Amino acid sequence: MTNSSLLQHANYGHLLPAAHGLLEEHATRTKAHLIATGAAMEALAKKFGGDPETWKVAGMLHDLDWDSLDKDWEKHCGDELKKMLEGIDAPPELLADIRSHYAHHYGEEYPLDTMLRKALYCVDELTGFIIAVTLVRPSKKIADTEVKSVKKKMKDKSFAAQVDREQIAKCNELLDMELDELIAITLEAMKGVAEEIGL
Repeated sequence: MTNSSLLQHANYGHLLPAAHGLLEEHATRTKAHLIATGAAMEALAKKFGGDPETWKVAGMLHDLDWDSLDKDWEKHCGDELKKMLEGIDAPPELLADIRSHYAHHYGEEYPLDTMLRKALYCVDELTGFIIAVTLVRPSKKIADTEVKSVKKKMKDKSFAAQVDREQIAKCNELLDMELDELIAITLEAMKGVAEEIGL
């Protein structure tokens, strides 16, 4: 699939080293999720013809403020995140792309109108879910996690109940991609960073 918005999208892949620095400085509990989402976004960029490093940066930093907010959803992606990004001279497009994934709060101002934003929206909940699935496996190793086990757990509404399964399933509509393919691409990307995410 091609999308004209890909051609117009700002590139900020040069911020990748700075993004790693921000993770070291600000991410503790969310670090594995952020690294996993960055890897998944990089893989999805290759599928959709986006700039892999730009997509990776967006994935790595999308929840950068979460550990410091004490689960305050109202402040998520707000002024604190803006200050963090200003510290690395990030272009405003990066903050806009990140805010778009929090569609419940920022949907009108920052719509899901590019492939990067659509991919981040769909894969955000999925990476966290795959981590949860991996942690209940006997080995706790992502190498042993398969697409079918992820799909099976998705049907169990009591498992990782906080994960918005509808948001993940939007891949069909937003990305014109079957759920199995999104899971497969995301899982493979996460296996590539298994050591970094401690799985």
